[in-house]
Amino acid sequence: MVTPFYIVSQKLAELGIFSFFLPWIITAAVFWGLLKRSKIFESELVNAILSISISFLIWGYLVLPIATQIWSYLATFIMQGLVVIIVFLVALLGASLFYPKFGEFLAESFKNRTMIWVFLAIFFGGLFFTSGLYQVLTPRGGPSGTSYDVSSMIIMLVILMIGILIVVAIQKGLGG
Repeated sequence: MVTPFYIVSQKLAELGIFSFFLPWIITAAVFWGLLKRSKIFESELVNAILSISISFLIWGYLVLPIATQIWSYLATFIMQGLVVIIVFLVALLGASLFYPKFGEFLAESFKNRTMIWVFLAIFFGGLFFTSGLYQVLTPRGGPSGTSYDVSSMIIMLVILMIGILIVVAIQKGLGG
């Protein structure tokens, strides 16, 4: 027997509530919280507009046809990242067993922040290329290029964001 809840959930799924709207809301909330916590911008309005814009850009990209290709690469990237992290942690544990003052050695080796950033760049860069995630950014063989719809959407988003920045700047100048 079909329950009313099942009918409502099917209609919501057909409308894209679960696949687009709820993830969009969650992404916007996360970015708004990060912007508010980091206090990069003083205005709550700027934080809200920026988080909504970033969320639209992220989920708008995922709705485009290229998004179907990104999931397999992203799954490989995350899985390889987890395997590398686990191997690295096991190696750290093994090294600490055989080298008694390994903590002091690590503290001395990674005293400079540049070394940490170089290590992270090599780690994520290696994962980025070995997982094939770079293929999302590079064009495939055959006729390539974006359609007019995508290009016009990007242009309209840029114009909209410039307009929002102008309005915020005018309001800030008027004491708003």
